[in-house]
Amino acid sequence: MLRNLLRSFELALRLHTTTAIAPVLARAATVGCSRRTFFTQYEYESQARPRKSLLTASAATTASTGHEADNEYVPYRLEQETGTRASVLIDTLRERFRLTDAELQRIMGDDSVHRSYRSRSLTMTLDLLELEGVSKRSFVEYPWLLSLDNKRLQLKLELIKSMNIRDLNHFVPFLRLTVPRLRKLVSALNAEMKTIPQQNRVYYISESLHVSPEIVTKYLSKRLFILEMPYEMFEKNLQHMIDYNVSPINILKDLWAFRYTPRSVQLRLERAKRAKKDKIMPWMVRCPELILQRSLKLSLDELQVLGKHSSVVEYLGHRLGFSVSETKVIMDRHPQVHTVRVTKIKEVLDYLLDEAKFSRFEIAQVPRILCHSLKTTQARVEELKSHGCRPSSLVILCRSRREYEKFLEHWKSQVRSQQTPADP
Repeated sequence: MLRNLLRSFELALRLHTTTAIAPVLARAATVGCSRRTFFTQYEYESQARPRKSLLTASAATTASTGHEADNEYVPYRLEQETGTRASVLIDTLRERFRLTDAELQRIMGDDSVHRSYRSRSLTMTLDLLELEGVSKRSFVEYPWLLSLDNKRLQLKLELIKSMNIRDLNHFVPFLRLTVPRLRKLVSALNAEMKTIPQQNRVYYISESLHVSPEIVTKYLSKRLFILEMPYEMFEKNLQHMIDYNVSPINILKDLWAFRYTPRSVQLRLERAKRAKKDKIMPWMVRCPELILQRSLKLSLDELQVLGKHSSVVEYLGHRLGFSVSETKVIMDRHPQVHTVRVTKIKEVLDYLLDEAKFSRFEIAQVPRILCHSLKTTQARVEELKSHGCRPSSLVILCRSRREYEKFLEHWKSQVRSQQTPADP
């Protein structure tokens, strides 16, 4: 019996201890579980969150601290390249080339540069071209160089360097061509390398016209047929224009004349020379026959009017009775007079001096009258004469229609007021 009481007491004590400790263990288990859940959550979140690339991390660090860590390596990837800010590009150009404000405005105002600098870095293209020897003058003359794609640019540079060139700047305008077009052009030029003493048609033109290669390629890049046409035809046409004293810059500006046969080019130039044209132009080779005949007729008429006088200044001074220096001062007061044909000047002077009876001093005071339409001048003089008006100056004859009509109405009102009898 005593043994049974002891067992009951031990069992009761054991149950009480378990009941008292259970809440504590429950709380401990709950806290432990929550802590495991808390750290597990962060672990999963860290695995789900994407890790920043080195380039992004570098950009963020640079933006916040202003410099990169010395031990951080940032690989370059073209697809993640960002654009160049305008201020960065301007500062780079200023630092490397010491450009003026006008030159910077020319480069930054170019449409291709303006479209490209926001989307990709133009300083990389600048670095590449500088390493190849492209000069400041080329960048200013051709701002679109900065907007070229780097991969295609490298191919184009290799193609151009495959020719026997003296300086890359001589062929910079050709970089705007597509790669297939440039490859075709380079093949044509390399094929005649042994034919031409200069080994290149560009240098042949440069030496024949005494013009720098940069100017030659500036115009040839717009008319590539010159570099691909048969060499014999090209050589003869060029020699004809040189023989007839066509200006080199006029030849380069108007290259369409090279499309005609050497025989027709020579005949046209010979006709212009016989008509004693003071300035033979390439358009005389390619213009229609009627236009050429009219131009040659005008030249012959001018020679007939000038007679023994060698210039318009001498002729005008002879007609007005002034020396050559005095006549030049008169004409300089209205520079447009220098561009008027001598045949028209003769017609205007014949009318003003012989028919309208204006003096030479009145004409010298208003040289603009020599540029005015003779038909309009005659009509206004006759109309004023019908109203009893002889203008004291030829200025009114050169005025606009509105100003002339206003003057005429004022003159008519004065005449009417004088004719109206006074009240008694």
